[in-house]
Amino acid sequence: MQRIKDRQIPSLGEGRHFDGSGGLHLFVRGNSRTWIYRYRQDGKRRDLSLGRYPLMTLKEARIAAFNAARARDGGTDPLDAKQAAKAEAKAQKIAARIDTNRYFGRVIFDTFLARRGDLKGDGKAGRWTSPLDTHILPVIGLVDVRKVDVDMLLGILAPIWRSKTSAAEKAYQRVSLALDHAAARWPGEIDPTIPARLKLLLGSQGHKPENIPAMPWQDVPAYYQSLGDSSVDLSMRLLILSASRSAPVRLAHVDEFDGDTWTIPADKMKGARDKTSAMRIPLSEEACKVVDLARPLARDGYLFVAMKGKPISDMAMSMAMRREGLEYRPHGFRASFRSWATDHEEDFILAERALGHVVGTKVQRAYDRSDALDLRRGLMQRWSDFVTGQGTQKVTL
Repeated sequence: MQRIKDRQIPSLGEGRHFDGSGGLHLFVRGNSRTWIYRYRQDGKRRDLSLGRYPLMTLKEARIAAFNAARARDGGTDPLDAKQAAKAEAKAQKIAARIDTNRYFGRVIFDTFLARRGDLKGDGKAGRWTSPLDTHILPVIGLVDVRKVDVDMLLGILAPIWRSKTSAAEKAYQRVSLALDHAAARWPGEIDPTIPARLKLLLGSQGHKPENIPAMPWQDVPAYYQSLGDSSVDLSMRLLILSASRSAPVRLAHVDEFDGDTWTIPADKMKGARDKTSAMRIPLSEEACKVVDLARPLARDGYLFVAMKGKPISDMAMSMAMRREGLEYRPHGFRASFRSWATDHEEDFILAERALGHVVGTKVQRAYDRSDALDLRRGLMQRWSDFVTGQGTQKVTL
């Protein structure tokens, strides 16, 4: 395959241009020209941005791609390494800007570092500190943690406590963690009662939790029959049949399916990192058919993809229901399944396990290590039979 020539680069048209070997590509969009090293890791396509032309020349791009390929050969994913380096650089930048250990902003950052191992994803500070960056740090980030008191925090949180309930609650929780962190680091210098007193003074947020709208289980078969064979419709079919959360379904990878069993990796399960485990989902006959229908549409290993080749979004599933004039949400099908199981006198523990819920005490779980896969298989087949109109079970009123 012909390689890119220096003199051609300024006149190349929109799109992706392959350099002939080594995984190097030039992406052209308008006046922007970006060098990309494209490769596969664990069956998935990954794009590593190397730099922009003309700041990075063709020769430099080839060297960068070669170095990335050599890192892969050595067992290092170059994209993960780059993201880790950026996160560390950001951490160092924040630490350099907050150069006093007792500044409240520095305590917040140290608290994040202590908890980063429990956070899912890439463990970046951005999402965890977002409510603090907006509401807390601009006001008291450079205040000595020993001087942070209830009145100071009340003045910040009270104005948003009822209007921005989610952000305010997260800010309160993380401020409390930071104060506990400081109290542990400097015993006797931090008032440990501040979080509890602050919560009492803030009072109720006046927020009434509402359940996610769920389709009545009696209506599920008719809706299921209305679904077609598009990626979104097929993903909705698997969502209903497996009673799974939308994220594992949307991000389902072909390698996760082995015959009539789907194994959802731990990092796709709800919960803190390293505190969740993989979950095996027994697939009914209908669910296996859905997976087989989706396989030819898969791209880069993802079973359900949008037009641009990326995994479908949660909004895509929600919008599919909204276009049908339905008020329900995709996540609500878990409630549909659970209500069906109750009304059909299905085993309580099996129904809870089918949803991935924790059942029993810590001691009981320590001894009972079975995931009851075969027993759940019968339950999910009965649910599938009902959804597809083959079930004849009697409902208990």
